Amino acid sequence: MLTSLFPLLYGSCCLVLLLQAFRLMAGQTGAARGHQHSRTTDRTGLRTTHPELLNASGDLTDEPLLVVHFPDQDIPKATAT
Repeated sequence: MLTSLFPLLYGSCCLVLLLQAFRLMAGQTGAARGHQHSRTTDRTGLRTTHPELLNASGDLTDEPLLVVHFPDQDIPKATAT
């Protein structure tokens, strides 16, 4: 009895997990449906400041920041064709 139920139980669990995976992936494709989020908004709707940019009193630091430039990863500029 148990040996005949095991494949059925295993198959149903795999099917449920597969359906959950498809549902999760479908929710991630919001940009394809026209739901593009602004780069300035957070999931909370507030602007987030990294704690590393704050000084001891909680204000934004005035120190110069280190900027690293990766030329291969820049957005290519549009060319006139």
